[in-house]
Amino acid sequence: MAFPGGAILPIVPTTLIRTVLPGRTSVVRALTLAAVFALATGGGPPVARAAGTVSTVSPRPLGMGGAFTAVEDEIAAVTWNPADLLPPECRQGNNFRIHLNILGAPVIAREIGLLTGVETEPYGSLPGLEKLGIALGSLVKSASYRRGGLSVGFVLLEERLGAEELAESSGLADAGGLLDGYYSSLAAAFRLDPRVSIGLTVTVFAGWDEAGNRDYGLGRTYGATLKPNDRLTASFTFYDCDGEFADYRTDVEGFAPRTMNGGIAFRPTDTLLLSFDLRDLAETHAATALEPHAGMEWTVWQRMSLRLGAYREGSSDSDVLTVGLGAIPMVGCWEPGATPADALVLNYAVLLTHGEGPRHLLSALLHF
Repeated sequence: MAFPGGAILPIVPTTLIRTVLPGRTSVVRALTLAAVFALATGGGPPVARAAGTVSTVSPRPLGMGGAFTAVEDEIAAVTWNPADLLPPECRQGNNFRIHLNILGAPVIAREIGLLTGVETEPYGSLPGLEKLGIALGSLVKSASYRRGGLSVGFVLLEERLGAEELAESSGLADAGGLLDGYYSSLAAAFRLDPRVSIGLTVTVFAGWDEAGNRDYGLGRTYGATLKPNDRLTASFTFYDCDGEFADYRTDVEGFAPRTMNGGIAFRPTDTLLLSFDLRDLAETHAATALEPHAGMEWTVWQRMSLRLGAYREGSSDSDVLTVGLGAIPMVGCWEPGATPADALVLNYAVLLTHGEGPRHLLSALLHF
């Protein structure tokens, strides 16, 4: 199946990759997939409504319809609910993990001029500290560390997933609008008890003000999670940000400033996860008040995850159906006996709305 402009649908079954590269490691398969995809989307005419593919950790949450408040995760939890931040704890004590953005790194480097040695605008006119952060974030998407009941993690250069940005993107591997709006987050989670955790995320936003000057702002997310048993999780978050960045996460993800959000997750079996969220429980904003999100994730043979979700997009008053896929597993702990079940290199989601074109999100991260 092909999109307009000749871009190939970014869903490549793991079995196909193994057929092409028999006996290769997941790292080799992932690098090959990223190279093929970059070539497929790097040329030709623009592709409409394809965004969020250069530097995002949201394909898994949005593949589940955005019902992610009560889902434990070691990367996306940094921006969705810090209380659910749960990196793997390895027996040999190596509890630091780094996640490299193999898809976005070459695209962003090309866009800002790092590949040619000539800085492009607006990158060239940005403050030196921000330029350093962009260069680092183009490759290092995230990192996490766990020690006993404390977990910390960060996510760099997360794309703004606004409705207009998604509709105006010029390709599946387009970084042209990345510097117009992005944010980076640092999170910490504290496990007060095996069944109780709290967390805090501090976010730095970057964009342009109405006068065309560079603008920065802060955001905060407070989270709390309760696990009555091994199958059920209930979580709440409070999200807030500076007013000029209020729309950064409202349109697609449903997070408006000063809102309380709740969610539950239930595992009827070890391979099936069901989740449900409600945004803005206090009905602070008309666009997000009691906005429902529902999703599921089915893990197949510990090698891939199939996802399905639905939610009401309050900003456009539309029903959205989401479909997602995770594939190419990597081991969480590089030690004898480790199984590649907890980290997937490729995560893809498509958002489908009646009367509009599909919106695609793709991430490819190597985990070390």
